[in-house]
Amino acid sequence: MMGVDCKRQIIRALQPLLGAADKVFQVPGSELILVLDGPEPSSRLNHMVAVLNHKKFSWHNQPLDLEFGAAWGRDDGQGEGLYQMLGQLSWLSEQAGSERRVLALDEEQDLVVDQTTEQVRLLMRVKQVLKDRALMLYAQPIQNPEGEGYHEILTRMRCGDSVIMPDRFIPLIVQFNLSQRFDMLVLETLFSMLHKHPGQRFSVNLLPATLMQKNSAGQIIALFQRYSVSPELITIEVTEEQAFSNADTSRQNLEALRAFGCAIAIDDFGTGYANYERLKHLQADIIKIDGCFVRDILTDPLDAIMVKSIVEMARAKQMSVVAEYVESEPQKARLLELGVNYLQGYLIGKPQPLGE
Repeated sequence: MMGVDCKRQIIRALQPLLGAADKVFQVPGSELILVLDGPEPSSRLNHMVAVLNHKKFSWHNQPLDLEFGAAWGRDDGQGEGLYQMLGQLSWLSEQAGSERRVLALDEEQDLVVDQTTEQVRLLMRVKQVLKDRALMLYAQPIQNPEGEGYHEILTRMRCGDSVIMPDRFIPLIVQFNLSQRFDMLVLETLFSMLHKHPGQRFSVNLLPATLMQKNSAGQIIALFQRYSVSPELITIEVTEEQAFSNADTSRQNLEALRAFGCAIAIDDFGTGYANYERLKHLQADIIKIDGCFVRDILTDPLDAIMVKSIVEMARAKQMSVVAEYVESEPQKARLLELGVNYLQGYLIGKPQPLGE
């Protein structure tokens, strides 16, 4: 996947700046752990961050716009104390990255403790929901002009009287290697409902880490068979990064699911690493145009040109096109005029609890 390739590039860029006793460790997510030996870690990290922020990185010959920052603390503990410090540094490094600076843990301790305590509480809630198999599924309609179509499955978690949105819990699921467990629970919950109420069509997003696991496709196919769900009823949504990845495991899982009968949709198309050369060779059935091209479709001629171009290429490959974030009748009319097949957004319907 792009994340692995990119981390290798970053490590190569750091190598000339590391001493003989320094160490670099890769961890899940967008972080690296450095163990630096010697004095003045702050000044060394400032130099490293400056070098990385001025260096150009690419993935599949496409430039990447990356931001680097660092957080550091002194390793005075072991076991649980060290684990707690790494968790605090992980949160602080996200803040440092957005500001392209270096932050010291001892100078931000009060803020970090408050935030990481909240993150730990949320992580424990996420794990409890997965253990209790108590995930909440919502469905949002995706329709053609005749009102026919299917629903995209969206996820929520309940915490007391409040509902936790995915932008809060998905990063934790990814960071703590819970992706496959989460995706399988989503699928099994949906398939259990479909077994009782067959015939409805849905699309389901899979997290990148799930497709990077060997035999993920085999486990998903086994769920189809256990609940007697027809694969033609399910569309698997993946990101551009997954669709265009050269990673053998991810590609093989997608090919196996498509051969089994599932449609493959590329979500948020146009925001990542797609180009026409890759689109020519894309093995998928549906392209979902990201809302950034829909929001100003009535006032920005370039957005209309982009949408029209994607539609024409998709049509040549016998693929369907979905426009996301459709919120007004004029947007809907313009998108249909440009050849979009399906529409999704609050104009078409807001997410509702599955079964309502």
